[in-house]
Amino acid sequence: MRFKRGSKAALMGAAAVFSLIHWDAPAIAASDNSTDTYAGDYTGGSLPTGTFIALQYLGYSRANAFVDPTGHELPNSHANIFEEFTRFVYISQIGGHPFAIEAEIPAATLTDVNIPGTNSLVAGGFTDPVVHFTYFFISDAKVQRWLGFSNYFYLPFGRPFDNQRAVNVSTARQFTDVPQIGYTEGLGKYSPALNGVFFDLVANASFHTDGNSPLVVVNPASSPLPGVLTFDTLTQSVSYDVRAFLRYEPKTFLFAALGIEKSWGGEQIATNGRFAVTGLPLVVPQANLPLSRDDFLRGHFQFQVPLAPDFALAADVFHDFDRVGGFKNDIGVEFRLTKFFFPQVASR
Repeated sequence: MRFKRGSKAALMGAAAVFSLIHWDAPAIAASDNSTDTYAGDYTGGSLPTGTFIALQYLGYSRANAFVDPTGHELPNSHANIFEEFTRFVYISQIGGHPFAIEAEIPAATLTDVNIPGTNSLVAGGFTDPVVHFTYFFISDAKVQRWLGFSNYFYLPFGRPFDNQRAVNVSTARQFTDVPQIGYTEGLGKYSPALNGVFFDLVANASFHTDGNSPLVVVNPASSPLPGVLTFDTLTQSVSYDVRAFLRYEPKTFLFAALGIEKSWGGEQIATNGRFAVTGLPLVVPQANLPLSRDDFLRGHFQFQVPLAPDFALAADVFHDFDRVGGFKNDIGVEFRLTKFFFPQVASR
């Protein structure tokens, strides 16, 4: 690079000033990690072939802190998080085993957002749609044992990612593949005192492709160092999630469950960063910038009540005991309405 006479000292001075500036993480990209599987969902492998299910979810959580990737809780950080999605399920068969085909159309937004060091702007709207499939290796209602393998595909077709907003509900144009194992065991066969008690285990891993252009920060001319900070790529490590529930189901579609969930991994890092100084032919490379992680410990209380033989209302009340990276939920609740369309039995 060639400089005009007298500009070298100015460039060196700008570089010195730049080296004293600390950049916070001014953008939080969504992470498509784990799934929204409830306690007892894998017993759906015993539903009749040809059953169609429509589900509607509506949730709210109150985050009383934002925790950066190092575990530091930002002072006076908070947000209200709203989410809803519509889900459809069809139960078919492959090789004599139940096979579920599913699709989801989700949306989310945040209000009352405050993340110190950012503009606190939110890009809400439709998030990444999901298609998924579940094959049941075991689906035995008589011995009360179910084992299924699912695969979820999160597609980056939701709201366009806005790299100048502090919070995005969509990913930075990432595909995510989530293989999942679900296992349910009825405990009544081991002791009459445990009739109606079930153990549910759900475990998965989320594999993320790289994201595009996760961050752009424009420093105005009035700032100490005007210019544009950009990062070209978002990398994300594998996210892991395990959930275990003890569920009491005295009759069909009526249950209450206590569960614990642990998630870890999924670190998001903005890479290929550079800062272009306004009015000077100077581009300064930037170190990689950690943004967030999928690392939390969460407790769940879930219940479901039948409103009709083919209609049920469920809820999930949850609390984050610990969180590293992202919003820590003090309290959250999600409601789920489920409508079953059972196949008609041919009359003789």
